[in-house]
Amino acid sequence: MQSLKLRDFLILIIFVCALSFVPAFGLSRYVLGQMTLFVLWAAVVSQWNLVFGVAGILSIGHMALFAMGGYATALMGLYFDMSLWWTLPVAALAGLIISLVMAFATFRLRGAYVVVVTLAIAMTLYQLLVTDVACFRQTQSVCYSFTGGARGLSRFGDFGFRDLLGYRNVALGNYYLSLVMLALSMLVAIVVYYSPYGQAFKAMRDNEVCAASRGIEIRKYQAIVFSVSGFFTGLLGGVYAGVIGTFGPQVLELPTLLFLLSMMVVGGRGTVWGPVVGTVVLALVDEAFRDLAAWRNTAYAVVLSIILLTLPAGLMGGFVSLRTWVKSTKKEG
Repeated sequence: MQSLKLRDFLILIIFVCALSFVPAFGLSRYVLGQMTLFVLWAAVVSQWNLVFGVAGILSIGHMALFAMGGYATALMGLYFDMSLWWTLPVAALAGLIISLVMAFATFRLRGAYVVVVTLAIAMTLYQLLVTDVACFRQTQSVCYSFTGGARGLSRFGDFGFRDLLGYRNVALGNYYLSLVMLALSMLVAIVVYYSPYGQAFKAMRDNEVCAASRGIEIRKYQAIVFSVSGFFTGLLGGVYAGVIGTFGPQVLELPTLLFLLSMMVVGGRGTVWGPVVGTVVLALVDEAFRDLAAWRNTAYAVVLSIILLTLPAGLMGGFVSLRTWVKSTKKEG
């Protein structure tokens, strides 16, 4: 166990160092912006994987935690003119609060019932946001609601990279901030995965009755895994709002949810590096079919189906199976 933990820490260091040199290849602002977005998505999925994959709790309302973090940052920046750096702890706290709401709402539920309740919480939040049309502030002849409604919020500030690095290097600053967030998220995921808490989460996932008979308090550990994931997901929502510059209810829509869920499933849910691998693969697929216009979604769905049909456990699950088969073959030989 200790050797596997050290191996994953080493992989994380190498991976982050490799990504830190990517801007040196003179990428366009568009490509660097897309990479920044997918780095953030990988961080989000790695936290979702703690709940959905490691602990086996079928929560699909995870983007509600992300949305609360993003709105906390955007609202505080807009109405209180706060530096977005100071809003990030509040964003993390907002994600934590909603995650605890989900944890308490699903204490007595399992399987499909958890799916329904967590999705209902996310959809309720979405409806509250898009139906917020009451005039809260007025600029000349334009009236804005408190949360921006379906349009969302904008012009709430940034992380100051324009003044610090210059206009041309704003994208560079956003990229490295996102990379730090990915490194932090993966570090947390690795520590949790190999900790005693991680072992308890996996025991809950594999056989809840057996785990309870061995003294694992299911509700306690369910609240813990939701809290850890919610705190960092809220933080990532705040970073996303500052990096993108706008934030709206679109992050709660079904296409975004399915896209991120696909990253986890394709990479291999319940594994340390599955979310990152799935994000890399789907990012490449998405970019490769970008110019196909109407056929883009169809091509994406075909590739996704092929991966899932041939590797039901995901790419990392397939890799582990292959490695096990190779080891057993060597022993027999």
